[in-house]
Amino acid sequence: MKPVKLSPDRDPVTSSDGIVTVIIKATNAQTAEKTLPNEEAVADFRLSTDALNYHRVEWRLREELGDVPVTVMQNVRTKLCNKRGYEAEEFDAALIATRERPRLPYGWTAMDLAQRRLASRPIRLLKPELEASRYAKGIIGLAIYLQEIQKEEPILLPVEQVREWLAAKKVVVAGTITKLVELGLLEMTKAEYNTGSAREFIFRGIEGKDYVVEGREGKPRTLKAKPNDQVG
Repeated sequence: MKPVKLSPDRDPVTSSDGIVTVIIKATNAQTAEKTLPNEEAVADFRLSTDALNYHRVEWRLREELGDVPVTVMQNVRTKLCNKRGYEAEEFDAALIATRERPRLPYGWTAMDLAQRRLASRPIRLLKPELEASRYAKGIIGLAIYLQEIQKEEPILLPVEQVREWLAAKKVVVAGTITKLVELGLLEMTKAEYNTGSAREFIFRGIEGKDYVVEGREGKPRTLKAKPNDQVG
């Protein structure tokens, strides 16, 4: 397996043993932060959190490697069960119960994942007034993939983070976001917001009309919001 640096303060993992260590350390840290009434509750939380972290690590490996060898994750499952004393059947049940719960790959923020997806699936803008703007292209690209991650929930576009990523001045990012709102590509979900906090948006661009994903075939699609649909 190619090395993957799952944690910034640890060596890259290259085998199932390294993956198991990451999962156990992450779960142990989460368990230590939790106030639980008894050992039974601790054991239940530990099992479900190990399963959740298994999914999150597997997701991260898929994003980094493109594909994860089946034998690697099978070995992770077996070794994790052995270290924790789980029966294979109970861990498999926990994996089923938690498989829709991960919101993000292990160790990544939504912005990290959006940047990664944009790098591998770049976009091209179709509006004449935007097609030459690297700032608009970058911000819309992030918005597309952030909305893909958040599904129907609002996205955040923190000006400082976007500015650093684009190597742009803060006022340029803020002005470009305002322009995209005026063009109807971004919709602010709240007219007012607290100073110092990131504004919330819904991306309203239409694939095939406002932008195209380079190399993607198929029918255009619209990212629409449904008020009662939430991220799992």
